[in-house]
Amino acid sequence: MKLSLRHNAEIDRMKSEIAYQYGVEDFEDIDRGKVSSRSNGDIARTLVELAERKLPSKNMKL
Repeated sequence: MKLSLRHNAEIDRMKSEIAYQYGVEDFEDIDRGKVSSRSNGDIARTLVELAERKLPSKNMKL
């Protein structure tokens, strides 16, 4: 699925905010290889949890 520039910018902003919460202050400019596996996992988990909350429940009838 191709996202618009606005959506990509919003996702990048969210990643930066979440990374900051986990102590990664310069997420935009940092070499991602220098971010610990734990921090990367925490950031990814938080993004997935946010996405899951936005999606309708599997049990919910449309």
